[in-house]
Amino acid sequence: MDPNAARTILSIPADQPLSLEAVDAAYQRELWLRHPSRYPDADGRRAAEAWRDALGRARAVLVAELAASAGSTTADAGTPNPTRRGLSGGAIAGIVAGGVVLVALLVAGGIGLFGLVRDVASTAIAESSEPSGPDTDGADVDVERYESYETGYEFPAALEAYWDGRYDADCSIGFVEGCWQMALFTESDCGELEVTIVFNDDADSWVAEETETRLVSGVRADQAVPVVFGNDDREFGWIDQVRCTDGADT
Repeated sequence: MDPNAARTILSIPADQPLSLEAVDAAYQRELWLRHPSRYPDADGRRAAEAWRDALGRARAVLVAELAASAGSTTADAGTPNPTRRGLSGGAIAGIVAGGVVLVALLVAGGIGLFGLVRDVASTAIAESSEPSGPDTDGADVDVERYESYETGYEFPAALEAYWDGRYDADCSIGFVEGCWQMALFTESDCGELEVTIVFNDDADSWVAEETETRLVSGVRADQAVPVVFGNDDREFGWIDQVRCTDGADT
């Protein structure tokens, strides 16, 4: 797929300046308009799934074009290691509380954003009273792991957060503030895994102010599924929900 075709699929005008924010906004908008979950009949759902795959390919093409363009302007100066972003106390509460109790659909600027509110137990709040990340207690913490019984994801999976730079290469150079580097370890195989990433600006809150959805194919049980993401407009981010959308967990 060439960049012009990718723009057409994502409804990005040919004369619109390309940016990561514009690509992601277009992807989220088009994904919501024809999300497979909105089609109760099998034929409609299959068509929507095919369209979703096309949207993902179009997004990848344009992100690659942005990375290539940015790389050509910084090649002489060299590329610094990406910043590795930590987890806020609210983010940790959102991860370990388990179980989404309310999903509210917010509409802003024509883009559907999901506000997720977790019913957080007092133990989870206590565990999340301090932020997590490198040098938060005077010592380097390279890996932090949350087991599947702690994350409470719909499709059971453990979560690891990294600050050792193992996925630096997966952090887009378009993210000036750097990336969060994580990996999921599912308990079962899944043909297509849907990962919901949420962001906010409140260190003490686990309520999402912005949402991003990713799809990962061919997931195998107990094998690392890297999830590297950034958002220069938000202070905090974490993986809020994990689902196996193909219904197969063999």
